Amino acid sequence: MNSPLWRDDAPTYPTSPLPTDRRVDLAVVGAGFTGLIAALLAAREGLSVAVLEARTVGAGASGATTAKATVLQGTRLSTLAQTHSRELAADYLQANQAGLNWLRDFCREQGVSTQAATAVTFAATDSGIENVEAEHQTAQALGLPTVLHDSLPAPFPVHAAVELPGQLQLNPTHLLAALVRAVNLAGGTVTEHVRVTGVRADTDRVRLTTSLGPLTARQAVLATATPITDKRATTMELVPQRSYLCAFDPDPAVEIPEGMWISAESPTISLRTYTDGDRTRLLVGGQGHRTGDFRPTAEHVDTLTEWTMRHFPGARRTHAWSAQDYHPVGMVPHVETLHWGGGRVLFAGGYSKWGLAAAPAAALQLADLLQGRPPQLTFGSPSVSGTLKTTLSRQASAPVSEIRNLARTLTGSGGHRGDAPDDSTAEDNGAAVFREGIHPVGEAFVDGRTCRVSLVCPHMGGTLAWNGAEESWDCPLHGSRFTAGGRLLEGPAVKDLKRH
Repeated sequence: MNSPLWRDDAPTYPTSPLPTDRRVDLAVVGAGFTGLIAALLAAREGLSVAVLEARTVGAGASGATTAKATVLQGTRLSTLAQTHSRELAADYLQANQAGLNWLRDFCREQGVSTQAATAVTFAATDSGIENVEAEHQTAQALGLPTVLHDSLPAPFPVHAAVELPGQLQLNPTHLLAALVRAVNLAGGTVTEHVRVTGVRADTDRVRLTTSLGPLTARQAVLATATPITDKRATTMELVPQRSYLCAFDPDPAVEIPEGMWISAESPTISLRTYTDGDRTRLLVGGQGHRTGDFRPTAEHVDTLTEWTMRHFPGARRTHAWSAQDYHPVGMVPHVETLHWGGGRVLFAGGYSKWGLAAAPAAALQLADLLQGRPPQLTFGSPSVSGTLKTTLSRQASAPVSEIRNLARTLTGSGGHRGDAPDDSTAEDNGAAVFREGIHPVGEAFVDGRTCRVSLVCPHMGGTLAWNGAEESWDCPLHGSRFTAGGRLLEGPAVKDLKRH
């Protein structure tokens, strides 16, 4: 796979060195949408703010998103209403609507190009019709002006569809650049290539250990998709998932439906167009799966490509990439003060791939919490019974192979990892995996050299799986990912893998 389409003409980000005085009011870890918007709101309220990014601005999901901002999110509203309550679904909708409104206003003020688009949730098969109808009914009850259709003209099967006009799509790198500029203008700083490896809260401050030296802050926000360094409840309640996106040059003779489409069935198919000058691309995404799935990851890109070629003949694939997001067990994003942070460390994340509207909403909540104000909006508080129902439902519907593979990872036994004798090897989707004593070791041949690393995740000891499409070692427990040579890419881990 190659890099996201958005990086072909990505603007430059005006970043800064780490603050020389090494003391600020607020340290924000992570320069994606959540971190940058939270930093901007705090800086505009007069706080001194430093944003620290381990890689580059938007290196995570923010720079690899489909970039669809909508409050019609597949069948999410009806699922929330059925699993928890209509009141929680209303809170969730209100928060996302506030986030979408903030995003629209910011883009207008900063001159970020956006396109108004209709969002469509469609049933690709008869089995999805009931879910589409339920989403329409819930949306109507919550005040959304959705329209229900028996079908819509499209080159793929549409057995029913619900649509919502007036939503938004954009190029995420343009938004990221505008946010960095706005943070700088408000007096904050954004520093790339500085990894935070430790967060410790004292009675009156938060001490951060970084790859460029220490930083002290009055408060800290972990805007890192899942909270780095955390090994408690919040991390356990966020499930890492990877999904895939392909960009195509379509055949001009084949009509492309307007709008932002997503199927009601799983695995989902997601579509939108992106026009740059006189060139229009077709974006097709989906095929989500838990990070560290043992199946060959390249198969997911192949599936999306085959689907596109079947329904849009003559299309030529130009890009293929993936992104990682986290799904909360309770189904609503986490915006919270972490228990171990002495009341000074906050976290926001878990958007289930709908972060373009949810991230601004989360940042608005963070702004209130940082100032000691009751949040003006929340995503709602999931019930214990609803969370348990969701967890049991996911477990019941999970393929037997997925459950078996997760059990192998947790126990370190079974399959070619646990059953291989000392010093023996087995192929794992293009990489060799074996044991040295009781320690799992991985070996991959990348860029003309052989890399051998420990397969024990330094976060909480999960056994890593090889991701052949992206040439990385991925942890199925909490989503930490590493290069073939063991360098940390993303996730809650803060250390590289041990080399062998």
